[in-house]
Amino acid sequence: TNNLRMASSPFRGGMPKNYDSGGSSSETENGICLTLMEKKLRSTAAKTKTKVFGTCSFCGQPITGEKQRVEIAIPTTINSGKFVLSYDGHGVAKLHSSCWKNVLGSIKQRGGRRYVRTSRNSKTSNSADKAVTEQPKFESVERSILKEVSGAAEFYDPMVVVGWEAIRIARLVKSARHCIVFTGAGISTAAGIGDFRGKAGKWTSNDLNDFISDLSLTKKEDPAIPDVGVDYETLRPTYTHEALKILLDQGFVKYIISQNGDGLHKLSGVPTGSISELHGNVFEEYCEKCGTRYARDFYTLDDVAGQYFDDMEDYGKSDIKLPKYAVRCKSCGLCHRTSRRCSKCKGYLLDTIINFGDNLEQDIMDRAEEHAGKADLVISLGTTMAVTPANSLVTRNKGAGLLICNRQKTEFDSICDRKNGEGARTGSRVYIDCDVLMKCVMSLLLNTNDLIRWEGERDLRLKIYDTQRHKPDPISPTTSTNVSSNQASSSKPSGSNKTANYKVRGGREKKMSPGKDEEISSQEGGSVSKRAISPEGGKQKRRSSKRIKIKL
Repeated sequence: TNNLRMASSPFRGGMPKNYDSGGSSSETENGICLTLMEKKLRSTAAKTKTKVFGTCSFCGQPITGEKQRVEIAIPTTINSGKFVLSYDGHGVAKLHSSCWKNVLGSIKQRGGRRYVRTSRNSKTSNSADKAVTEQPKFESVERSILKEVSGAAEFYDPMVVVGWEAIRIARLVKSARHCIVFTGAGISTAAGIGDFRGKAGKWTSNDLNDFISDLSLTKKEDPAIPDVGVDYETLRPTYTHEALKILLDQGFVKYIISQNGDGLHKLSGVPTGSISELHGNVFEEYCEKCGTRYARDFYTLDDVAGQYFDDMEDYGKSDIKLPKYAVRCKSCGLCHRTSRRCSKCKGYLLDTIINFGDNLEQDIMDRAEEHAGKADLVISLGTTMAVTPANSLVTRNKGAGLLICNRQKTEFDSICDRKNGEGARTGSRVYIDCDVLMKCVMSLLLNTNDLIRWEGERDLRLKIYDTQRHKPDPISPTTSTNVSSNQASSSKPSGSNKTANYKVRGGREKKMSPGKDEEISSQEGGSVSKRAISPEGGKQKRRSSKRIKIKL
């Protein structure tokens, strides 16, 4: 698989079926007919071969843009001075992909035995592959830590490979009849949100800290930096968010399925009818009595009550005074009430975020399944696709091509190399930041003038976004918009625990009544039906027509 991806000709199995170059002038490279824009992209990518990304933590040679590189991270509290690999001040180690393979081979050997890496013929004087090196012995502690972090290693393809794959992706998108996009936390990291399973992600760090707590390690002084959470009102859509909105507008993409609860897809302009936010939206809430939905310009969750119930579960006590309106959810153990009341029936409003034990909203999942079933091409961006039932949507249509852009490996990677009846690959696998890949793809899908104009209007769009987000004044009412209860989503963020997507705000929030409402539609007659994803598979209190156990 790696040899196929790194080959000079990515279309070894044939061109994507029904590809139409649009009559553009073209040139030939390595036997592949390229349009002038594709040729330009290839030329630009080739210039990055000599770019240096640092020094390999294993062999000490420069890491250039010619070959794939790998990055891993360990907690900065670990004293790594005697380790074989060197780490920077953030606990990050960068390696050549070939060196990383040798490290894995060494730490998997019993007793950490040494072995000699054989030389390869290479004209690159500084190539790590050319050196003949006796590998140092990894002591048991470092070997154990490397085994633990290996699953979270992040890979970065050279831009030459990214350029080839962008050409493949653009051609597949143009020829697709029903292309959908499946997004995860990785598309929002550029906006300032940390991911969950990255090399320094929330769950990766938590698991590693738990792992090393039982090891005898000399630790540095912990800086004790407080976890202040995410200020969601300050977040703005990334290049990828905005690119997907344009692709929706132009018909290249038919539907978006997102695991993110940050609200950035809708802020970028994606209409409610074109997206299933499987894991909710921190800017939406609904009435627990009549079901009326409200789209807010502020973060809706009440983290004060949520922290109280979290403390009670973990410690049996809390220094936080429980608000009078707060009610503990029997499914997740936290509080979904937001302190505000419905402008129609005065019922309490609930946030739409699902925590472990809560249920996915039925109609949101139904729409996602409908489009996933019709899809002949699925683009997965920024997710390891490790959480069910969301990840089942990626392969709902077994014959659909799959394109994955994620810095970490996934269990679906092999699907990207499947071939159709004519022997052509139906998918693509790219290890790079989503924004980097999407910039390459957009340069091929939009004409030059439209691309320049669209990218140049970024500052104008940012000003528009600013008008749609603000922190509410605890005293003054905040404006809101009612949205259809069958269009707002409610679910658990990918890989999150009970407070993963919460941000902590000091002090008790005062109750705020909605201001003037622009009512679109509402649902009368009780709460919304949700699909069970309880890890324990226990009885759910909210109505649900189907029950599915989540895989953690």
